[in-house]
Amino acid sequence: MTDSIRPLAEGFEAINDAQWRVMAEAALKGAPLERLVRKTLDGVARGPLFTRTDRDEIGPLPAPGAAPYLRGLTAERDPYLPWGIRQTIDDPDPKAANAALLSELSGGVSEIALSLDPTGAMGVAVRTLDELKTVLDGVMLDLAPVYLQPSRMAPQYAALALAYMRDQGLDLSTLKGGLGLSPIGQKSLAGGGAENLPERLERTAEAAAWCADHAPQIKVVSITANAPHEAGGSAAQELAFACSGGASYMRAFIDHGLTPDQAARALEFSFAADADVHLTIAKLRAARRVWARVAEAFGCSPEAQGMRICAITSSRMLTARDAWTNLIRNACAGLGAAAGGADSITVRPFNEPLGAATPFARRVGRNLQIMLMEESHLGVTADPAGGSYLHETLGHRLAQAGWDLFQQIERRGGLFETVKAGWLQNEVAKTRDAYVAQYAEGRESLIGVTQYANLEERPVEAGQRSYTPPKLDAPTLAPQPFADKLEAAAQGHAIRLLDAPDQNWPPLRYMRMAEPFEALRDAADAHANKTGHAPKAFLATLGALADFNARASFASNRLAVSGVETDQAREYADIDACADSFAGSGCKLAVICGTDDAYSDMAEELAEALKQAGASEVWVAGKPGSIPGVAHFIHMRSHSLHDGERAHKVLGVSA
Repeated sequence: MTDSIRPLAEGFEAINDAQWRVMAEAALKGAPLERLVRKTLDGVARGPLFTRTDRDEIGPLPAPGAAPYLRGLTAERDPYLPWGIRQTIDDPDPKAANAALLSELSGGVSEIALSLDPTGAMGVAVRTLDELKTVLDGVMLDLAPVYLQPSRMAPQYAALALAYMRDQGLDLSTLKGGLGLSPIGQKSLAGGGAENLPERLERTAEAAAWCADHAPQIKVVSITANAPHEAGGSAAQELAFACSGGASYMRAFIDHGLTPDQAARALEFSFAADADVHLTIAKLRAARRVWARVAEAFGCSPEAQGMRICAITSSRMLTARDAWTNLIRNACAGLGAAAGGADSITVRPFNEPLGAATPFARRVGRNLQIMLMEESHLGVTADPAGGSYLHETLGHRLAQAGWDLFQQIERRGGLFETVKAGWLQNEVAKTRDAYVAQYAEGRESLIGVTQYANLEERPVEAGQRSYTPPKLDAPTLAPQPFADKLEAAAQGHAIRLLDAPDQNWPPLRYMRMAEPFEALRDAADAHANKTGHAPKAFLATLGALADFNARASFASNRLAVSGVETDQAREYADIDACADSFAGSGCKLAVICGTDDAYSDMAEELAEALKQAGASEVWVAGKPGSIPGVAHFIHMRSHSLHDGERAHKVLGVSA
């Protein structure tokens, strides 16, 4: 028995690009081939076909673990832990956070993303070294690195974390982890504080210099490249944000006396991974390619040009409605992140849009990664997507788009200047609106929300954040050089809560694609609670079940997107019988469903009968046309948000 599958292909002539084009054009019957081209919102072509010709235009690929590291930082992945399984801990009570943290580690998590907040509103309520000791009690930081999440208090928490490591007698030179400093990203999200940025960058550079001397494997800065993604941005905008942000820190660190290699090794980049598996894989490959070029321009050695990536499953793709479907989205995102070569992966709790994470939601998130590792074997190969015509070509095209946008940002004065001027936010907003339009017009879908909305969804449990930190009598940790701040933290000085800056420009605001659709569902639910019944529409059918079933099912699904119910569509003997049934339904909106021929013959008469029976509006499920008495047409490319808003007005849900 042969070990090769090549004999299966023997006797078949290889088809080249030109032959495929001829056959494709014949299938299109005169329509242009461009009709098959699908593009990202950055204008990057995604097909319809990727071939060896596309792949050869890119040039030779490096080996895994070789510069420019688009195939990962290592030649071989660890067979037992090919990437870091990172889990976020943010329970406000330090003791509860410690219990959750130890549970996660015992369940397979290998890295901790620790979210801290002195008030407990947005993370664990930690203010002093003693409270941090409570959170990390029993955690072996040399085996399970801790990465602080970016926050306004990050410089203080960085000092607190390093003070804790020294207090535990750990060898700082070998410890891994992250301090979560991100002044540019935080101010971009806050919409103000530009006057403090030079000082914050100086303090960040001091922390980087201290770590370069004492803890060289600690990542000082977390570049939140996923911020534009979560605000509705595109892959190229995410790549440009990463490169421009990284370049800003490189300049600050080098000006402070660090070598280019030391500066580059102080950075970790966070990228979003979403349900678009192939785009996620290509984006991570593109990110490594463009960053290696930036690092090279700063004079980094080839060994320091690699980008360390933490992929975080997208928040904007998650839904509050029918939240169980988030499990599928997270699985796709995790697959893309793993196959794309992320060094660490965080899978968000699937119930995140509903409230705080529950132990079950965290367990599902970490078990997903374990399944990807141990059952799907994604870590066995150093670069499972390597050599793919699709991923190599799309990654190269995305890299070019990201590089072009990065250059635009640099010409405008750098990342923070474009944020202060509102230029980047405006560009992201344009992309966000285009994405929402794609969902509304059916070109993209969120199952359970924009398609096949489940009006009888099973509830999903969400945790509650309820904790008041005890009063504290301790001196506050005042602004000072980093080394002095570290000593003050070791002496028990407490984290001081920093006020949010006044907004001087539009901030980058996180969003979810499902929000405008869920707002319609919320309005329908409020109407049902107020009136005692859900808003309802009537399906007025023409012909036999086989004639109207497809369009009746579509109409039912389209109305459900806005929380409007429909009864099961059924056959009627004639137009009068349909109108009589409508009159008894108590509905104000009727949707005619049938074939195009039936519409030509009977839709006008039926529409008149329905209006005589009390219909405020009559719609048709089908292609737009001109039928007397019909006020609106719904179809595969009609705008589902506009359809829902109109239905709400007809049914009295909204004014």
